[in-house]
Amino acid sequence: MTLIVGDRLETLDGWLEVRDRDGLVVRLGPSSEFSYEFDPFGGVISHPAKRPSIVLYGEVFKFRHYVRPLEVMACGKYRTSCWYCPSSFYVRNLDASRDAYYALAGEVPVWEWDEEGRPFDIVTIPEGLKAIIHHDPLQPMHKRYTVEEVSPVAADEWDYISSNFMNPKRWLAPKARQEVVAAG
Repeated sequence: MTLIVGDRLETLDGWLEVRDRDGLVVRLGPSSEFSYEFDPFGGVISHPAKRPSIVLYGEVFKFRHYVRPLEVMACGKYRTSCWYCPSSFYVRNLDASRDAYYALAGEVPVWEWDEEGRPFDIVTIPEGLKAIIHHDPLQPMHKRYTVEEVSPVAADEWDYISSNFMNPKRWLAPKARQEVVAAG
């Protein structure tokens, strides 16, 4: 399946993996969303209007198999804040005004654009830590986000993320899983 600008995928009670030809892999848990759209500040940082970006929501694990050299991209938006593309992360919505970002392999810079189109940092999360970010859409951009907490990822959270999102066996299609078993 090929996505075009304007497409929106909702997982309902299922699990979904979306890949692109540049090595981006996005895995969505139940009750999550993936949309592909033009955003005035999305896409490639140097040419935002020329490339659509992804908008994610719910329970999301994102990583790249590889990054092309000398390419800078803004890979998407988690409805409430943005991230720096090369970072692998897991994010989930906690409630109507809070999200939890997990830095699993390397640091995760979380940022947004202000009303004049200038980027500003919200928080940079060191590897192995998570940040709880509160957002209030009624506030101006620079006051919209509050980092409530930065703390270590708990052992049970690591177990949940690794078994549900990082374990490659969970993401094999049923037919591919049967072929792997039959070939072994």
